[in-house]
Amino acid sequence: MKRLVVFDFDWSLIDNNSDVWILEQLSKELAEKIVELRKKIQWTDLMHVIYQGVTRQQIENALTKIPFDPAMIEALKIIKRGKGEIIILSDANTEFIDIILKAYGVRDLVSFIISNPANWDEDGRLHVKRLISPEDSPHKCENQCSVNICKGRELVNYLSLHPDGFNQIFYVGDSLNDFCPATKMSRNDTFLVRKGFKLEKFLASSKNELKPRIVYWQDAEDFLNAILLEFK
Repeated sequence: MKRLVVFDFDWSLIDNNSDVWILEQLSKELAEKIVELRKKIQWTDLMHVIYQGVTRQQIENALTKIPFDPAMIEALKIIKRGKGEIIILSDANTEFIDIILKAYGVRDLVSFIISNPANWDEDGRLHVKRLISPEDSPHKCENQCSVNICKGRELVNYLSLHPDGFNQIFYVGDSLNDFCPATKMSRNDTFLVRKGFKLEKFLASSKNELKPRIVYWQDAEDFLNAILLEFK
């Protein structure tokens, strides 16, 4: 059986928001100002501006300390041993995700990363771009997607590159833009929703009926138990 497991990253795979973590580690004052700044500047664009004042070493040192629960790492290993293919579909950025996965020794467990593209320049400054740039046509999604990424569209695109298909899809998420990919899933699939976050609250109040089975989980231990039931 071919099974695909798709993870959001911040708060779904790791126990924090990688952008906010960096700000809190490097400048408490700046982290406090972010709430106001994000009302004026789109989040990905704002992060790009901020990272121009941070060195590569500062970023890498901070990211290697971000909370990543051992139970979640064990869940990744179980999925892989069970022949599941793991990808990440996130509104973070490709470089942050890569650094953190390597720091915890699990980069080789992840087949593909779909996120806002990021790269280092010759001065060691990080440049982050929107996955869907302002110059591109709006994705015009009917769901609550971020302007810079439509996870539903990205999931469909990824599946189109694998014509043999997957027998089952598991999607792990916590935020509002994780709802869209769930609308592209079938009754044979599973939507793993983290409790206590915006996605759970949205589903409770939403009249939209999703096809996939919904499983709610609280923390990494809870998630690991859910995975053990599926990937024995």
